[in-house]
Amino acid sequence: MRKRNQRHRAIGWSARLLLIFSLILVLATGCFRAPQRGQPGGEAPAVVTVWHTLQGAEEAALKSQAQRIMQENPSIIIKLKYVPEQSFVTMSFEAEAGGEGPEVFLAPREILWQLYAKGELTPVVQYLSDAYPAELAQFRFYNRLYAQPWLTDVPLLFYRTDSATAPASLTDLFAKGGLAATALDTESLAPWWTAQGGGVWISNRPQLNSAADQAFLRQLLAWQVAGQLRVDPNAQTLFANKQVPYLLGWASQAPSLTALKIPWQALPLSTLSGGQGRVLPGTTLGIANSAVKTTGAMVEPVRVVEDALLKPEAEAAVAQAGHLSPASGAYYVSGAGRQGIGPPVSQSLQDTWSLAGDAPERKLLPLEDAAWAQALAGALSPQDALNKAQTEAVKAVGNAGG
Repeated sequence: MRKRNQRHRAIGWSARLLLIFSLILVLATGCFRAPQRGQPGGEAPAVVTVWHTLQGAEEAALKSQAQRIMQENPSIIIKLKYVPEQSFVTMSFEAEAGGEGPEVFLAPREILWQLYAKGELTPVVQYLSDAYPAELAQFRFYNRLYAQPWLTDVPLLFYRTDSATAPASLTDLFAKGGLAATALDTESLAPWWTAQGGGVWISNRPQLNSAADQAFLRQLLAWQVAGQLRVDPNAQTLFANKQVPYLLGWASQAPSLTALKIPWQALPLSTLSGGQGRVLPGTTLGIANSAVKTTGAMVEPVRVVEDALLKPEAEAAVAQAGHLSPASGAYYVSGAGRQGIGPPVSQSLQDTWSLAGDAPERKLLPLEDAAWAQALAGALSPQDALNKAQTEAVKAVGNAGG
């Protein structure tokens, strides 16, 4: 009996010693491990400020994504600030001049181009985008990437399934007749124009009045005169009211067409030109970094935020709240990206014209647009309009680049 008590006593002391040792180990570990950032006793969370141009439901969706990112990353606080497009560049320039402003800009392509020109952007902190390579090119200057595409828009051919069928080619489309468009310019017609040899920069010099350019412009004029092609600011209304069976529009119009209960389908424009031709993306929102604020210890928190925003699910959440489409190629591989407007948008993004932000074509395309407008309005013949544009192009960029 006495031996049994002694054995129990020994076991009790062993348990106590083990407990004491465990407590000492826990306390020692806690003493030697510094509190983590964002946790009590640790460093203050990193604050990443994002200036953006989103409003309404899109802004609400962005806020929701920011909340999710902060929950997943307690060491980071995201501060969102809406800035109107018309004052975005001025406000950014003034803020950075004083060493202030955001770490991240989320704005349309043209605004980011202006910020780059003012020296306000730094090359992207890390290549994170899953966008198609040619689409990334629009934010590349001197072979360095200064922004990453987030949401975008592409031209498409819509047709009413209750009164038309998918055309097999351009010839088939205009034989059927009844195509309406809000405007005819290089951005909306690039796939058809380039597929037929059109362009503005050939052999390292401007070339706006080539035989191919003249032939394409004459064809547009012929379709318009014959009534097969209607240019009308209310083109979507004509389509909705069954006055035309085909609409040359943008992917961003799909939600409104659905809301109007129009039975529609859409095709990439390159489908009608034998898979040839290159697409010029329309409205594109990009994510860029401040040259003043994205430095030192802020680089990693900014990378974390941008990585999360550039994920397909984040792009999709904001896209579904608005009208633009995700720029992420991964979005179109499965799920919603393979339904509805997804497949023709994906194909169009794959067919994007790879033009760098500083490509000479960027300066010349507006001159081509002006020539088309003059010819289609009857102010000048196609040849005279393009010859005039060629003269202006040589003055703008010379014969050997911008």
